[in-house]
Amino acid sequence: MEKLKASLPAASVVGVKNLKDGENISHFFKRFYDSDLSRDFGVYRLSLDVIRPLIQQHIIDHGLSSLFYSHMTCDAVMHPGFTTDEIEAVVIGIMSKLDGVRHLLIIDAYFYDDKPECLLLLERIVRSISSKLEKVTVITHGKRASMRPGMHNVFSTVTPGIQINDLVTEDFHDRYWIDIENIKGVMVGTSLNGIGKKIAMIDHANPADTREIIRLASVFL
Repeated sequence: MEKLKASLPAASVVGVKNLKDGENISHFFKRFYDSDLSRDFGVYRLSLDVIRPLIQQHIIDHGLSSLFYSHMTCDAVMHPGFTTDEIEAVVIGIMSKLDGVRHLLIIDAYFYDDKPECLLLLERIVRSISSKLEKVTVITHGKRASMRPGMHNVFSTVTPGIQINDLVTEDFHDRYWIDIENIKGVMVGTSLNGIGKKIAMIDHANPADTREIIRLASVFL
């Protein structure tokens, strides 16, 4: 028993799967507590609400791809199963890892939007990364130019004196927020106006991909 205790953590999440038709989890607990095992071990059920914050924080710290052994094959992190508050917590949590950025590069064809909810979310994101922010370059396809002032105002309100550059090209499809100097990036599967509405991914970009995006974008900077 001492060897078992030394090799296992004090608490673990253990799965129970029914292998016999007609039985369910209640049968498992009854048979467990009828056995001698119940004298030495405690078994209990956990609500998903208990581990939800732990999973959320893991995604924020390490990205969704860290939950997979190889390349990410699923892009559904922001989906109807999350409440809006939970989605924003993940988005802002991951984006906040860019704090310390001086020159922020945003590549998003549909970035600009003047809806109040988009402006509010942008403000929360910018505040989370604004400690050293001096300059932001936004690359879009240029077709929402009339909506720029609202978002420009958010950047200027949070970080007075910030330099904002707008560049236009249709060469990029995916969406990135990148710290150019430190080669750190976040990939986002939807623009701010789509967060919480459709299935979309947000994750830390690996350094090699981030470096390549910076290289490709450098001709426009």
